[in-house]
Amino acid sequence: MTPDKGQTFRWPRWCLALTTCCSLSLQAATQLVIAIPPEDRLSVTMAQRVLALVYQELGVEVQYTKLPVRRGYAQADEVDGIGLGVTHDIGLTQMRIEVPISYEEAAVYATRADITPNGYASLQPYVIGHIAGIGYLEARLQGMRTDTATSVESLFRKLELGRTDVVVDSRFNSCLIKTLGLRKVQLLQPSLETAPGFHFLHMRHAALIPKVTAVLRRMAADGTIKKVQAQALKEYRTQCD
Repeated sequence: MTPDKGQTFRWPRWCLALTTCCSLSLQAATQLVIAIPPEDRLSVTMAQRVLALVYQELGVEVQYTKLPVRRGYAQADEVDGIGLGVTHDIGLTQMRIEVPISYEEAAVYATRADITPNGYASLQPYVIGHIAGIGYLEARLQGMRTDTATSVESLFRKLELGRTDVVVDSRFNSCLIKTLGLRKVQLLQPSLETAPGFHFLHMRHAALIPKVTAVLRRMAADGTIKKVQAQALKEYRTQCD
């Protein structure tokens, strides 16, 4: 129907709604906002480098937003994905990509040299510090005396001041001890465990998940993921020395 001269033509509401929906879907398919922890963790660097290759191949632009772990999980419905999670579940809307892209090596730090870690149960006698909101650590330390912190810096400073007996955190944060000038804190041997880290995508991007999974499976099979991780670890050790 052609509108009369001087009359304003109005699209039916359902047409506008459909146009908006398609526009949002197109935008979601070409740009993703992914949450990562605010600390410069080696495990996160590994994950970001792997994901950069994946999404570049798929033609998807990625923007990272830094959120503390607990806050990031709480706002999981507001972002398009989680860059790295060492856990099985992150809320009800985030779907895990079943190919590990990174890993965390859980280690024990203390100001005492007479503590020898032998699994999580060996930490039972101590007050244990850890970052709040890390699900797999909270599960393993359940029932023990814990003291949480919102940042790695705060975590180590509390240990240095004697407010906690030990800290459980990534072995890859050992360089921070030197950076912060902490003289008492030391990394203990052996590590508690090495846990695989996964990428999560919001369920609204369910159509993208098989594509991301396929690329990651190929990268795992041809050794690309291990090469990216090894290069990141090499750079980390160089900066740490």
